[in-house]
Amino acid sequence: MVSVEQIKAARMMLGLKQTDLAKKAGISIATLNNIERGAQTDPKLSTVKAIQQALENEGIEFTSDMLGGIGINLKPKHRDVGQATILIVDDNKADRMLYKSWLSAIPGKKYRVIEAENARAGFDAFVQCQPQCIILDFMMYGADGFQLLTSLKREHVKLPPIIFVTGMHNEILEESAKSQGVHTYFNKQTLGRDDLSHTVSSALRH
Repeated sequence: MVSVEQIKAARMMLGLKQTDLAKKAGISIATLNNIERGAQTDPKLSTVKAIQQALENEGIEFTSDMLGGIGINLKPKHRDVGQATILIVDDNKADRMLYKSWLSAIPGKKYRVIEAENARAGFDAFVQCQPQCIILDFMMYGADGFQLLTSLKREHVKLPPIIFVTGMHNEILEESAKSQGVHTYFNKQTLGRDDLSHTVSSALRH
């Protein structure tokens, strides 16, 4: 039986909201939310199977390794090779929604946008979704953007272009970001839709 972690990772890989998956599985949003939060520690087998089936119908393939663990993959026919995945890591939901709306409004472009509300979720999303570009906030509750960047570099040799954004702009922070190999640095107070859209397009060609 698939685990809570695999359910969450698969949903994130597909870019589905809890409401979307709950509807596809024929269960209530409250039930799915409780399962993912760990509040429902012993969910009904039929419920978990319904969730697994819904994910598999969307193209998720659950695979077992030699040690008995279960991984997840997206079946090739469900991959859109022309669609770049953008990961937004920011603990401000309003900012995440704003960036996503800007990216969704770019004529002729269709990005798969994955959101993460903190550094830990951002790390997990990176591992599961392998984005082609990351929009990374500096000031976040818990680990900050630099700490996440350090963790990613420690575990992964090659990283995609990083677009660094912060509401606490100063020259020292900007220089530090550039020294870490960040593709572009933005002050949130002056960042606009065209700035972000053009930079993402440039980063994907990098």
